[in-house]
Amino acid sequence: MNAIKRILNVLLIVFGVLLIAACADLMTNKLVSADFESLNETDRSAIEELCEMTALFDDKYGCEDVWNSSYNLRDEACVITRRYGMLKGYTYAVNMTAPKSIFAQRIEMPDDYSDIPVYRFAYLTPFTFSLAKMEEGEFTEVEGKRVFASVFDAQNVKYNGSGSLEESYIKNTFADSVESVDVPTIDENIHFDIDEENVALFGLQYRIIDDMLSARTTEELNELIAEFVVVREYQSEKYPEFADKREQIELKYGCPQYAFYNISDKIDHDITYFNKEKSDAITFYSAYYYLCTGRYNSNIEEFLDVQGNEYAGAALCSIISGSGLRSNWESRLCGDPENFTSPYTIIKNYCGGTCSEFSDKTIDDIKRTYNYEEIISMARTLVSGIDGE
Repeated sequence: MNAIKRILNVLLIVFGVLLIAACADLMTNKLVSADFESLNETDRSAIEELCEMTALFDDKYGCEDVWNSSYNLRDEACVITRRYGMLKGYTYAVNMTAPKSIFAQRIEMPDDYSDIPVYRFAYLTPFTFSLAKMEEGEFTEVEGKRVFASVFDAQNVKYNGSGSLEESYIKNTFADSVESVDVPTIDENIHFDIDEENVALFGLQYRIIDDMLSARTTEELNELIAEFVVVREYQSEKYPEFADKREQIELKYGCPQYAFYNISDKIDHDITYFNKEKSDAITFYSAYYYLCTGRYNSNIEEFLDVQGNEYAGAALCSIISGSGLRSNWESRLCGDPENFTSPYTIIKNYCGGTCSEFSDKTIDDIKRTYNYEEIISMARTLVSGIDGE
């Protein structure tokens, strides 16, 4: 009996300590200033970043060129928590009207964001516990509104070259909210065949993508698109196993990457392909060179399987949008899962019409144009390096 009493006493003490801590946390959240300027500098940066993106979609700003109307960050909410190693700081809800709760404190935002609701939650509360256990990128629903969860680092919120709160928010909300990019399930058992010619054809397409992105006239672009389609179709015929997966990745991951670039431009973060700042941008062919020579800090298999196709998909979206190849092209994407429409499909169909006059070029013609010997030599270096490991 004495042992049971001791256990009960310990439990009561622990419960009492937790209760006191929770009450103190609750009172602190209510009593500490709710003015935005009084918050921790890192917290302010994170909240301001989300508000800045959300404000782009307000009617008064008119930002329909980010994506079509089916994607609107005004319809999304984000719960963010700052992490200190294994610990977490305050939890904030941005663009979410919090449930009537003694645990929530509305933050007084600056005039630019005064119409975006931001709440701070005490840490030791049931509501915060339910949000804190959400994994990065998960969604929950609060009072009928879908809420995305993310964690930001104690030191770095702005883009740091390896990911950001901004990128996480855009890509996850985009993929979950835009029906037109709900592509068939990607078969993770299919992988890019890393042999000399396949890698070289990948590099050849990168050369052409660079030229398409910098084309100055419609005629020049049409010729480049025709070359790109010839190379892509040639590669798909020789390596058919990966053809569909590549287009699915370009569709599923490339489109939100494209939206991310659009938004980053508009809030002056200036991020470009391969997640580099424009002041430190690299071309697609430079990325191929870095990859083949071991200077690109990336897993080769993962890059060829996913990352490279994600960036290529974003580039194809940019080419379609910037050149006006197809009006309202976003709504044309996907469709029948067995016969889906990807950014490449749109470009290929365009090539079969407007730029068909250039389609008489052969793969050998195109290889000569782009110094294929150099491209395949680099592929040989990459493959021999992998084989020699």
